[in-house]
Amino acid sequence: MGSPVKTTLLRSSPSALGLVRVGQVEPLKDSTDNWLIEKLWTERAVGVLGGAPKSFKTWLAVDLALSVASGTKALGCFPVRQPGPVVFFGAEDAPALLRERFAALAHHRTLALEQLDVFLLDVPVLHLDREKDQIQLSQTIRSAKPRLLVLDPLVRMHSLDENSASEISGLLSFLRRLEREHEVAILLVHHTRKHAGAGTQPGQGLRGSSDIHAWGDSNLYLRRARDGLLLTAEHRSAPAPAPVSLKLLCEPTPHLEVLEGSSAETGGEASASSDSFLDEVLWHLQDSTSPLRVDDLRARLRVRKQRIIDALRELAASGLVQRSGDGFLPQATPPEQE
Repeated sequence: MGSPVKTTLLRSSPSALGLVRVGQVEPLKDSTDNWLIEKLWTERAVGVLGGAPKSFKTWLAVDLALSVASGTKALGCFPVRQPGPVVFFGAEDAPALLRERFAALAHHRTLALEQLDVFLLDVPVLHLDREKDQIQLSQTIRSAKPRLLVLDPLVRMHSLDENSASEISGLLSFLRRLEREHEVAILLVHHTRKHAGAGTQPGQGLRGSSDIHAWGDSNLYLRRARDGLLLTAEHRSAPAPAPVSLKLLCEPTPHLEVLEGSSAETGGEASASSDSFLDEVLWHLQDSTSPLRVDDLRARLRVRKQRIIDALRELAASGLVQRSGDGFLPQATPPEQE
């Protein structure tokens, strides 16, 4: 019989790594309520807000930042559980332009912008792959003690090959270290690929290495739908909520708003009505470069399989969809245009 395994290990030298017994780790205050923003972002999560260019990613990032700083509901629907200061860096927008966006949302929520703890990094560029900039950002976070750090977008903050896991992993490791050392949630705005392919999960459509998707504790994805935008979320340690339909409204001031009847208000599935769901299925078929199977559509829409089957039957009966050996695709010429 071999020697018994020791249950305690002391540091034998200054270079040894520290150990802690798992039972002595301080538990979460409430493991079922570990949210920064309910359903959208877990506490101290690092992750990606992904979407195609011009899909209002910055508008959503501004909304989330303003919500955390003010304690008001994100998108008017999602409660903020851990409000606090926010540090925001917009690599593509001048500070004056970012202020306009924050001011529009603050006006919409009747908030005094000057009294909110939203801080912009006042630097022309930030290189997350350079040691000097990493040190300065870490010192800034240590001083400001924000609850949330927003970096928008990733592509403007490094000179690495995003497709190389070995190159991008160092940048992501730095951000993870930043979260752990300063207990700050980090939201990284990032682009999706132009053509992700049929049945691709939202995270797998992100540009660059798959490490970017795997890195996130909470990830949000925006994509265009026929009647506006569709927001989906995924979490490492919490169930994913149903997708939410959004639209950018201009009155009284520009702001993103959850469409009436979407899952944030009803607790149901993403579409506001049966007709809008049919439009959503048809949009996916039209947007795809190849036929889609039922499972492909289910992966994209995240609804019950039977609901997709029923929608396809109705679309086929209307002459809008046809079935091929590889799946479903839209009719080349809709009946009303013949």
